[in-house]
Amino acid sequence: MMRQTLFLLSCICALALSGVALSSFAPNIAAEIGKCGYYADSFHGRPTASGEKYDKNALTCSHKSLAFGTKLRVTRLDNKKSVVVRVNDRGPFIEGYVVDVSRAAAEELDLIKAGTARVKTEVVESAKSAQLNDTEDAMLLNTTTGRAQLVSAQTDAPATYSTISGKSQTTAKGTVTPSSNLYKVDIKPSAKQGFGIQVTSLSDANNVLPVINKLQSQFPGKVLVNVVRNELDQPTYKVFVGPFADKKAAETAQKTVNKKYKKTIVVDLGEI
Repeated sequence: MMRQTLFLLSCICALALSGVALSSFAPNIAAEIGKCGYYADSFHGRPTASGEKYDKNALTCSHKSLAFGTKLRVTRLDNKKSVVVRVNDRGPFIEGYVVDVSRAAAEELDLIKAGTARVKTEVVESAKSAQLNDTEDAMLLNTTTGRAQLVSAQTDAPATYSTISGKSQTTAKGTVTPSSNLYKVDIKPSAKQGFGIQVTSLSDANNVLPVINKLQSQFPGKVLVNVVRNELDQPTYKVFVGPFADKKAAETAQKTVNKKYKKTIVVDLGEI
């Protein structure tokens, strides 16, 4: 059964006490270069080799051999655009191809019109490390002003938190340079009510960070993240702008949001 969970408070406490920034551990696997395609929309909702259903809005991919849950950085060689995706399927079994990505990932690579492109893939996090770090990754949403609210289905009140003074420096290969940062974590209850504008839905916390940071600068104090976990305990991060007192107010604000983000929807936060 699908369930929604709030990030564990113990993770927050551990982070605050240790003052340690997020780190990803990249296994020593050579990069691959080859062709990349993307899934047709007709595959949406069909089971993948991992048992997880394909979601065209999630940042996922297929790979011939890497363990399910492994995170790959896929970089298009001609335009240098890149995206981090999670392996949840097997393939592509066509000579010359190294990876197939979801539609959402294809949009990040500007691949929709071209259909295929030559890419370089690099492992940025092993399957085991990814599973351990998913919660920690999302906790370090790089917001320097305002608060990001986490909507929980386990309680009637979501929590808010903010991270202050601290940055981690990531190299091109996804490893984090040594650093010592101090974080202030503030958690306050907030009524779970009103309406929000869903901006995007992502499966990888690494890709949530830039979205949150950008939205915080445009809508300070109005960014929410709903964490949904499936039966395999794999998270999906739904990013909202809100809350707004009523649907009409949210729809009015949606016009502003739509100037920079496409396919947004207004959601009743009391029903998620």
